[in-house]
Amino acid sequence: MFAKWISTAGISMALVGVIILFMYGMPFRVKTEGITYIVTEQIDEAEVREDARYTYLGYLGLILVVMGTVLQIAAVWL
Repeated sequence: MFAKWISTAGISMALVGVIILFMYGMPFRVKTEGITYIVTEQIDEAEVREDARYTYLGYLGLILVVMGTVLQIAAVWL
């Protein structure tokens, strides 16, 4: 019974991770560093915060997918 719960937790984590990755993308995108080239060449603090948020959520989604896969593998061996 314990293996079923671990497998279910793994599938759930992987699903949430995939949804996050679809919403925010992989964390390996080109960083803008907050520089906007359209109007000015100044650093936009809102862009910096958004870039950091996308990077954080991208890594979170990737980690959830990996952890979910590891839990599914562990459930098979139990």
